[in-house]
Amino acid sequence: MATLQQKYNELEGKMHGVIARINEYQHIINNLKRENEALRRQAAAATEEAAQWKNKHQMLGATQSILKKEDKNELKKEINQLVREIDYCIGYINSK
Repeated sequence: MATLQQKYNELEGKMHGVIARINEYQHIINNLKRENEALRRQAAAATEEAAQWKNKHQMLGATQSILKKEDKNELKKEINQLVREIDYCIGYINSK
């Protein structure tokens, strides 16, 4: 029959093992949190880059459609409309 001291030593050994595993898991959790944050930043950057490419694609499409227009008056109207939109945006930015 195990003495009280032996049981205490056995329990203490098990507790040290559990504490070591807790520390190991905490280290793993911290690493995963850092990795998760890095991946979130990468995803945000990729989303922003995709939005920029989409905008460039739209501008290219608009430019190509403008260049294909044969009617000079229609082309002038579209350019004036774009200039008005740009002026509006600049005015909005300056008002901030």
